[in-house]
Amino acid sequence: MKGVWGRILKVDLSQGTCTAETLPDKVYEYFLGGAGLAAYYMWKECPAGTTAFNPANRITFAGGPMTGLKQSGAAKWSAGAISPSINLNADTAATASFGIEMKETGYDAIVVHGRAAKPVYLVLDDGKAKIKDAKKFWGKDAYVTEDGIKEAEGADFEVVTIGQAGERLVRYANIQTRKKSFLGRSGLGAVMGSKLLKGIAVRGTQTCGLHDPKEADRLNKEINKRLAELDALKPEWLQIKRVGTAMATELFAPQGNLPIKNYQLADFPSGVKNFHASNYAKELNAKPWPCKYCVIQCHNLCEVKGGPYAYRGKGPEYESFAMVGFNTMVDDIKAVAYACELANLYSLDTISLGVVIAWAMECYEKGVITQKDAYGLDLKWGNAEAVVELTKKIGERAEGLGYLLGEGCKIASEVLGKGSETWAVQMKGQEIAAHNWRAQYISALNYCTGVASGPNHERGNSQHIWVGHIRLPEWGIGEVENEERWSWDKAADRNAKFHDYCNIINSACHCKFHEFRGYTLTDMVKTINAATGWNWNIEDLRKCGERITTLQKILNIRYGWKTEHDFQYPKRFMEPVDSGPAAGKIPVGLDDAIRDYYRVREWDEKGKPTKKLIQRLGMEEYVE
Repeated sequence: MKGVWGRILKVDLSQGTCTAETLPDKVYEYFLGGAGLAAYYMWKECPAGTTAFNPANRITFAGGPMTGLKQSGAAKWSAGAISPSINLNADTAATASFGIEMKETGYDAIVVHGRAAKPVYLVLDDGKAKIKDAKKFWGKDAYVTEDGIKEAEGADFEVVTIGQAGERLVRYANIQTRKKSFLGRSGLGAVMGSKLLKGIAVRGTQTCGLHDPKEADRLNKEINKRLAELDALKPEWLQIKRVGTAMATELFAPQGNLPIKNYQLADFPSGVKNFHASNYAKELNAKPWPCKYCVIQCHNLCEVKGGPYAYRGKGPEYESFAMVGFNTMVDDIKAVAYACELANLYSLDTISLGVVIAWAMECYEKGVITQKDAYGLDLKWGNAEAVVELTKKIGERAEGLGYLLGEGCKIASEVLGKGSETWAVQMKGQEIAAHNWRAQYISALNYCTGVASGPNHERGNSQHIWVGHIRLPEWGIGEVENEERWSWDKAADRNAKFHDYCNIINSACHCKFHEFRGYTLTDMVKTINAATGWNWNIEDLRKCGERITTLQKILNIRYGWKTEHDFQYPKRFMEPVDSGPAAGKIPVGLDDAIRDYYRVREWDEKGKPTKKLIQRLGMEEYVE
């Protein structure tokens, strides 16, 4: 088989061993790689009863058949494990060059289990693996650790690391690479921390053969040219290459798709102005910071040259400045960018961070948290200094409120009580992201039914039918009317297709942002065929997505998911706003839409895969 190696590096930190394992072709044909491969190893090696911080938990770092192609977006790679935030299987994805370099070592994935006796990091150098002492890096931030590992091993290594939040088991700790790309959601940084694994360094020189290299090269050139041209045709402040995801403010505000004051308000004029892409570029001196082979170049390198928020580094993505800015009502873009960069250093997911700080601010406003509880900070809405300082307390897991907020707002609200569960905008233990369910009801349905990583906008993305204007015509999702965003008609079918679509992307390993510039399912299936020689059609691609989704659902059930969990959505879902584009809109009928989704997915009334579905997908061996 071409396009993948069929080899996996298995690392046992308890025993201090590294061994190679061969995978049969059928695993790739069923689950591709990336997120699908992470789910496969959880199914294979993490039985019921395995928990996030159990040494038996497997954390998988995996590429796919597209990883390393000279096609824009093919720097993507995925990781997966049992999550400490949702206590279910979860996957997340990043870019930069780690996935490409990992594939060049001669392995498709690294699967880590066990717990080291002392802090360690893993080195994989052109196929040879060694576990090394990380004592001198323990307690350091993620960036300092990356620099230290590169100094020790070589500047040409690609490295992933965690900061103090990962070491101290913040339940939404992330993993970073190249100081700009993050395995953001679901707390996989804390899984690394629980294993005393501070980082992984990879370097390789090996080239994975392709089935049809000439066709792959032709596709790469044609697709790269088309994507770059389409982006250049956009107005300046809607060009991804110019401002990355900061373009979203202009798109989302008119739809009512912003998270404002812990999702209580419809508008925040000063925030909309200050977080507009034009001001973002001006105040943060934003410049493109591309991943390898990428023509879209969505990452930004930013610099604030003076004042209390001076820094040079990663520019915040929309999700980051929306949750840390709009959601807390801090309208100072420099302060928000600085807080987000602090979060990156500590390895804190900025989405969950923004939600837990907003939850704390609402607690403060309602008298549930006092200024004394908050280390003397005035947690009033819009207080930039308080957001920055509270980020530090959470990252350090300071005694008291900082430690509690590191548990996420589900556990924090259960501990604190006093009605605070009412304004904890989370589901299944994971905080809700910066897409407002009032602006498109399908967002609520996605949050309730996602199986890849719990309630996760990036593992569904069906909201972008309206806010990002993404279409999947090959799967029957064409043009829509704007008013359809408040209808349940076809919502279940569209949601299911977007779940499968996201699983395909995160398993083949391609960057989803390219779909904003016209990358199609046809482009993807042609590229997969050129790499592997499978000769798939569009229906084969969908069936693969269905298999990955189904395996993830099987894992959900194994690790404790119950039907009622899908219906335990935040109370704020049913609280309307009284102004703005989505005034008065709440997703009434959501419960019925969830049941309709079960039907569309060929699940039974309890949300479990039916025998008919399992047989159609040829997955009998995976059923428990």
